[in-house]
Amino acid sequence: MFFKKIHTQPAPETTQSSAEQHLIYVLGDDDLALFLAAKLQENGQKIVLLTTSAPAIGYRNLNLTLKEEYNLQKKDLVLHSTSYASQTPDAILIACKNNSFRAHLTLLPSSRYQETPIICFNPMADTETIRPLLGTCFYKAYFNGYLSTNASTITSCGLMPELILSAARDTKKEDPAPHPAEAILALCGLKLSLQNKDKENFWKTQASRILGYLATAPKQSVQELLNNKEQKNILTQAAKEICQLAKFEKVKLSSEDIIRELFDTPRNFYYKSGNLSKIENASQLEKLYNMLSEKARTYKCKIPELNRMIKQNYDNLLKK
Repeated sequence: MFFKKIHTQPAPETTQSSAEQHLIYVLGDDDLALFLAAKLQENGQKIVLLTTSAPAIGYRNLNLTLKEEYNLQKKDLVLHSTSYASQTPDAILIACKNNSFRAHLTLLPSSRYQETPIICFNPMADTETIRPLLGTCFYKAYFNGYLSTNASTITSCGLMPELILSAARDTKKEDPAPHPAEAILALCGLKLSLQNKDKENFWKTQASRILGYLATAPKQSVQELLNNKEQKNILTQAAKEICQLAKFEKVKLSSEDIIRELFDTPRNFYYKSGNLSKIENASQLEKLYNMLSEKARTYKCKIPELNRMIKQNYDNLLKK
């Protein structure tokens, strides 16, 4: 695959008017946070990465290479990171890892950002608990795409990713203005849709990812399992259990569609990248276990295959 190489730099404040350029904080330093920051900066926005690993005084430059398979482009970028929020931004995007979610939230002095749009991309976040801390303009969003990381290179695998915002425009108006969070996400230059049903957005973007994560080993392609008849039957049964949980939340899913999504996963994408530490994998697994088991108890729904996969994942972590 041949990529066209492009060099970009942080957008200077003087290149655009203040009405066109926005100061946007991106909370986190994992692949999604870096990808969103890179896309926003590429489109002329002033981006600051807020991360607990960055210095509190001044900025640390982060050299990054972004590869996008959907347009065959390769870009070198420099992002600025800090752990001190010195200015009031026009928007905040939360895209940090599960195990560092609360630690990153401490970087946001809530009293200062009551009117700032805050968009959370962490699907497992307990937003009902943290919402009062984050102000009134809080929205959930989902990333529907595939990212892989190798050292300082982030690759967007397969087709162009889509951002799904759990919000709706004001349909009472004849020509409704863009939703405030929609206007910010549109600056990424990616596919963007608004769907007001958050539970549906969650299940339709996360069902195959949950199954792919639980079923595969680090650096194992999910197609390897699907090409095995016995393993495919196990995955299909687990997919049916996920559909049953979603059904109780009035979301219609199909096990065939979930398996098809797994088949369509780009060959160079792994649900377990192998880059995560034991602690990070344990945190991710704990979030999945808590979420699935809580829903199963609430709806009195049995999920034996999913429970078996979770136990196997815990056993594998203990062996390391």
